[in-house]
Parts: sequence; structure tokens; C-alpha cells
Amino acid sequence: MWDTSGSSYYDNVRPLAYPDSDAVLICFDISRPETLDSVLKKWQGETQEFCPNAKVVLVGCKLDMRTDLATLRELSKQRLIPVTHEQGTVLAKQVGAVSYVECSSRSSERSVRDVFHVATVASLGRGHRQLRRTDSRRGLQRSTQLAGRPDRGNGNGTGNEGEIHKDRAKSCNLM
Repeated sequence: MWDTSGSSYYDNVRPLAYPDSDAVLICFDISRPETLDSVLKKWQGETQEFCPNAKVVLVGCKLDMRTDLATLRELSKQRLIPVTHEQGTVLAKQVGAVSYVECSSRSSERSVRDVFHVATVASLGRGHRQLRRTDSRRGLQRSTQLAGRPDRGNGNGTGNEGEIHKDRAKSCNLM
């Protein structure tokens, strides 16, 4: 697992983390609407160029800030609002993500674990049913499995879409 910096200072080094990636988490800050631009302008192109076969999961971070009064006041001065779940879902479809999920490390450690669960399941090529927790009202309720991006499965055309390659390590890049 790699956690890469979005700083332009690392633009030449970051591609070294991409080879053999099965899943990529593209993260943006829900409380900063301008971070949506970098998803389209930077991360979509970079992930398509360096790891075109990786499953992409779009992650809205800082979910707790969507209702934070200080954040809402600051954004209202600029005539902005936090990124909505619907905006995230639309953006995920635009970038070809297999799923959109929101999390907050401040309000729920579990929601961050759920992001990794979604990425793991996506990298294994499993469908929507496996992404949802049945025993939790809070679990993965805010994750959205997106249609329109075909499962690549194991890539051998045998129809064993959920088969795990035990001879190959799985990796996940965080951006």
C-alpha cells in the first residue's frame, strides 16, 4: 500500500508507486469544493496513464465537516457549500470509478476501515452485494457502487471474475 502526495513536487516520483496496482483510492476533501477539480484535472489522467487496469474508488474525506458550523460559515463567505454526496457520485461516474464512498476519521474510525474494505473488495472484482454490510446501519451505507465500469475480473477470460491470484500480491495506492 502506498500513500502518495498530491504535491506537484512529487509528480516525477509518484508514478513509481503505480505498477501492478489493483486498486486506487482517489481522495478529495468534502469541506473544500475546489479539491474536486484536482480529481478531474490531475488524478483521473494520471491513474489512466499509469495504472489503466486498476479499479478506482473515489473517496470523499472529512465527512464530519459537511455539517461543521465554522466550515459552513467560511464557505458561505465564498458563496460555496461543502461537496454533496450527489456531486461525489456524479464525479465518480465521470472518472470511471467503481464506487464512491465518504468517510470521516474524526467521527468514525470504522468509516475509514470501510473505505479500505471497499477498495479491497473492488480490487478482487466482486459486485455490489459484497460491498454492503448487512449487520450495520452505519457501516457502508454511504458507499455507492457505480454501474458502467465493467469488472475486469482476473483478466484471463475464464469467467472466474472473483478468483484471487494467490501468486500475485495485491496493492492499493492512496492519493
